[in-house]
Amino acid sequence: MKKLTFLLLLTIITISLFGQNSFIKGNVFDKNGAPLVYATAVLLYPNDSTMAYYGITNSAGFFEIKNIKSGKYILQTAHIGCQSFFKNIEIPHKKNGNIGVLIMEPSAVSLSAVEVSAERIPILIKKDTIEYSAGAFNVKSDAVAEDLLKKLPGVHVDRGGNIKAQGENVQRVLVDGKEFFGSDPLVATKNLPADAVEKVQVYNKKSDETELTGIDDGTYAKTINLILKDGKKSAIFGDISAGGGTDEKYQAGAKLYRFTKKHQFAALGMLNNINKYGFSFSDYLNFNGGISSLMGGGGKITIGGDNGLPIDFGQPKNGLITSGAVGANFTYEARKNNRFNISYLANGADKKLEENSVMDNFFEIGSFQQKEKVRQTTTNRAHRLNFGWQNRIDSTQNLKINGGLSFTNGTSNSNIFSESFEERLLKNDLKSLLSNNGNNSAGNVGASYLKKWKSNWKLLKISGGFSISESSSDENWDNFTQYYLPPKNVIDIGFRNETNRKLNYFARTSVTRRIGKQWYLVPSFRIGKAEETINRLQGVSPNSSVIDSLSPDFMAQNIKSRGAFVLKRNRRKSQFSLSAGVENVLLYNSLTGGNRTESEKLYFVPAFSWHYEYSTGRQFDFSFSSSVNSPSANQLLPVVDNSNPLQLYIGNSNLKPEYGHNARINWIFFDQFSFTSIFASLSGGYTQDKINWSRTIMPDLSQKLRLVNVSDDYRANANIDFSTPIRFLGLNFEAELNESWNKGINFVDNEENINNSFNHSLGISFSNRKNEIIDVNVGGNFNITDTKYSVQNSLDKTYYNILAYTDIAYTPNEKWYFSVTADLNRYYSDSFDETIDVPLLSIEFTRYFLKNNRGVLTFEIFDVLDKNTGIERISEMNYLLERKSNTIGRYAMLTFKYRLNKFDKDSGGVKIDMKKR
Repeated sequence: MKKLTFLLLLTIITISLFGQNSFIKGNVFDKNGAPLVYATAVLLYPNDSTMAYYGITNSAGFFEIKNIKSGKYILQTAHIGCQSFFKNIEIPHKKNGNIGVLIMEPSAVSLSAVEVSAERIPILIKKDTIEYSAGAFNVKSDAVAEDLLKKLPGVHVDRGGNIKAQGENVQRVLVDGKEFFGSDPLVATKNLPADAVEKVQVYNKKSDETELTGIDDGTYAKTINLILKDGKKSAIFGDISAGGGTDEKYQAGAKLYRFTKKHQFAALGMLNNINKYGFSFSDYLNFNGGISSLMGGGGKITIGGDNGLPIDFGQPKNGLITSGAVGANFTYEARKNNRFNISYLANGADKKLEENSVMDNFFEIGSFQQKEKVRQTTTNRAHRLNFGWQNRIDSTQNLKINGGLSFTNGTSNSNIFSESFEERLLKNDLKSLLSNNGNNSAGNVGASYLKKWKSNWKLLKISGGFSISESSSDENWDNFTQYYLPPKNVIDIGFRNETNRKLNYFARTSVTRRIGKQWYLVPSFRIGKAEETINRLQGVSPNSSVIDSLSPDFMAQNIKSRGAFVLKRNRRKSQFSLSAGVENVLLYNSLTGGNRTESEKLYFVPAFSWHYEYSTGRQFDFSFSSSVNSPSANQLLPVVDNSNPLQLYIGNSNLKPEYGHNARINWIFFDQFSFTSIFASLSGGYTQDKINWSRTIMPDLSQKLRLVNVSDDYRANANIDFSTPIRFLGLNFEAELNESWNKGINFVDNEENINNSFNHSLGISFSNRKNEIIDVNVGGNFNITDTKYSVQNSLDKTYYNILAYTDIAYTPNEKWYFSVTADLNRYYSDSFDETIDVPLLSIEFTRYFLKNNRGVLTFEIFDVLDKNTGIERISEMNYLLERKSNTIGRYAMLTFKYRLNKFDKDSGGVKIDMKKR
């Protein structure tokens, strides 16, 4: 693998060194002789007018394009408000690359030298917006929007589809300025066909308050807007596909779109048994029971972990999964800024999982090991309906309403066998059969109203909303536990039926008053209430006798009120905000037949932010905020969960809210002349009364886990992401360095265990800049985790893994496409039993046929070497965990796709008739 990577990189460098060594330079002025800043100078291929090379003028109107391959091109210069200029040019240039001065005429004046029809300008800079012409970038015939974005200078798409533009994470993707399937950006980029896109705009979308009042509050979201082709917006387009392969593998899908000036309609569908989930990340969550299921399992009390979401978007998921999904999105814009949208997504999955895990647990006088085997089958079904209405009533009023409904159902059946060893001596084992059936329904509505005034009272904002949910579960278990010192057998056959109801609502108001030039005062008040009930019946089967002490009716309420004064200063290049607020938190909970527990506390919640854009593409941000996080009913419930006799869980009705403080510094550098970007950040956090575990390890190695508040928890993170073209090599280079640290506290046998966890991560990648025919991406990631435990320093652990990857795509012409993807994951053995290598190699061959390449035939082989393995390694609190799971292996598949109303390549192209003066 290392040799392959080296040879690929050497090939790219060699081609670049010998094939690109010429340059051109010049100046772009207006007719009055003034330099034009941010004008684009582009070399186009004469045969199809796609972009070959580009440059951007500086403050003196000067541009330079380096490392140009010899040949004939069309030089195009473009600038807002000017007629584009075209000139035939041959490289090497006979005047030592000096084009001289190019004069651009105002757009109102026609150029006698050039007649342009459907003019395409590859890159255009409009103040804070960079606009790309999609047709100037070559992609394969059946490409989606994500493939197009990968070609755009200044835009980076990782292997999981996550997008960065100008060094920042893209938070929203719009289609013709409108929402598409809610707020998930990947639905649009992974499904919309690239040949339907006319232009791609990248900009910072301001907040509703800023757009209404013009008072910049420094709040924005990095946004990509996909503008569809004119003349195609009333057409119905999309595709249908079906494929079959070895080992009874299959996949099928359908996409249907229709867009007009007032309407947007999209319908999506998919079905497969090759471990591919739905259309986006949110589908993954719904397949797996929602965000809460990713933080813990088995219905147990959960707290936040240190490892984030266990998702590797670029790789298959663990288990063998059959999944399907359908969705529809409709948007209607009656007039500008009066828009209604509704979307529906339904998905389901059947999963077969085989899992083996080894956990090393540490305590003050030693350690012990737990081994577990799980065989599990699960089914999940989910339905989501989201809607929204945005109405700019007039120039002074804005109304926004959003809401949603969801319904989910899931079942699981598990066969579990676990063993606990101390110094290789077996202390206990457990054979368990578990079954669970769960249902959840939820709904929410939120609204906000903005009113602008012309007096010193600038803005009134009123917002509010509520959410309601009910979940129920029916769980049954059959446990057989053996203890060996002293010998004892315990049989437990039980059931638990539980219903959990939640109701949340809030109201907030604020008003903005100008108190001086560029100074504003914003008093605000917010009040909210959360009420949660747990009704549980637990007992012994088969006679269904209920155990009262394990069958609580529990209620928890949380009432928060918050008042704050915010001082703001708004300038063209900087926004400053200082907030002083107090938050009163009233908690009370009660258990059937028990006393009511009540607490009330007032917290000081300051906040500060400063945004400073000291020049175009260069900005500095600093923020500090405080927050109060109240415990949930499951965490407060003081009733033992004994469904696993070797791990007893219990909540704590006296838990206090977590009081957190977080600070962050960001520096963004983006040079739109060279498309070099740097994104650097430094953040830190301190949490008082952090909710964590207290573990008691019994002599038979069974455990009791109880939630407690620990004194503090510290976190810090440093990150730098650097990308730049290496023009003399013809490469794009990106490197990301991430350092994180967490100092947490938990208790082991009533002894305080301070867990210091360090994570070091370095990723680098190279890709060729000239990628119309051959597109190569080579890179790797190196990760080290170093964990230290105060309970026993000798048990400190360090482990690391390396990922190397190579992606090669070859598009010799419009009829063929070939790709190879190779990954090598190496998990080193310093803290585990063995070093594990997981090589993954996949290949794809695609043939396009029929008129306008509407027919697509694809043959692919996944995991050619049949070496795929699901593995996860975690270091957290006082344990070290290695988990291995079954996952999909090698298969070959042949897929046919037919595209409806395929857009021909000439649509929107550049037709230039050069005439001599």
